Amino acid sequence: MAKVVFEQVSKRYENGFVAVNHLNLDIDDREFLVLVGPSGCGKTTTLRMLAGLEDISAGNILIGNTRVNDVSPKDRDIAMVFQSYALYPHMTVFENMAFSLDLKGIPKAEIRQRVQAAAQQLGIEALLDRKPRQLSGGQRQRVAVGRAIVRNPAVFLMDEPLSNLDAKLRVQARAELSKLHQSLGTTFVYVTHDQVEAMTMGTRIAVMNQGVLQQVDRPERVYEAPQNVFVAGFLGSPSMNFLNATLQEENAALVIKTAGLTLPIPESLQGRYRAAPNPAVIFGIRPESIYHPAYLPPGIEPFAVGATVGVVEPMGHERIVYFTLADGQELVARIDPRAQISSGERLDLLFDLKRFHLFERDSEQVL
Repeated sequence: MAKVVFEQVSKRYENGFVAVNHLNLDIDDREFLVLVGPSGCGKTTTLRMLAGLEDISAGNILIGNTRVNDVSPKDRDIAMVFQSYALYPHMTVFENMAFSLDLKGIPKAEIRQRVQAAAQQLGIEALLDRKPRQLSGGQRQRVAVGRAIVRNPAVFLMDEPLSNLDAKLRVQARAELSKLHQSLGTTFVYVTHDQVEAMTMGTRIAVMNQGVLQQVDRPERVYEAPQNVFVAGFLGSPSMNFLNATLQEENAALVIKTAGLTLPIPESLQGRYRAAPNPAVIFGIRPESIYHPAYLPPGIEPFAVGATVGVVEPMGHERIVYFTLADGQELVARIDPRAQISSGERLDLLFDLKRFHLFERDSEQVL
């Protein structure tokens, strides 16, 4: 068990490309932290620097109280699970899991005990004599995790370990990894571009973009209170709707004006947004905060918006509705599956004005 600290860590390549830029991040002991972001955002580079597989250009990395900038990967007390499981094809499952322990000169009896304990925990005891080619993708993934478990590391590093699994197996594997973290009580640092994995597995998530840490917090907090337009748009499927808008006074009250809408700001939020330094804003609302008038839940503050329905996607538990406003702007809503709605229909959809977001247009930071 160990705390991990990044202090002003940067990675610059010889061609001038900055993969990670002044990263400051504290990962608590026993935490399951997920690094999430689009391809090329710097999350895997961050993990590889922690593992010692990439040199850092500036800053410090600490595992526990030890600065590990110049410590070799094998001496960092970490274990890594890669996207490609990297199993030795000529070795059995037992031999793959035991290999690192054998290199360390650990006694055979202890190796067997560790491997069998990890195999039992992962439900792969019956596979120990098989070769990797005889295993399914899910079984190979468990073997790769087991190979990390037997080392009893201070920190587990995982680089998109579920990306090679099919959708159903990924759901199962997510739950297994979460239970494994709880049972081991060890620090996990997990990299993914999949926001569902990030939201469901992490005790905290760290969102990165273009080498810069955008926000780090509990998953529900990042989702409900994004710090900028990027985070708001990245988390959520379908993503948040955005409209350029301005803040204006009308009849002694502050309103949000878009190209085709005038949205009243609830009285409880008037003071917060009156302090905005710039009236030019971006209005954001999530698809699940837009409702069909026949299926309106209690406790919201509805505002009717005229819409023309485009594509309707029945999902079973909900309907994804793409619609166009009178000014031609396209938005998306997630509505009750009982709503009878068809392409080309004109109706009023209801925005919940208790659940919207405003961002400064120039900086794209939340107000």
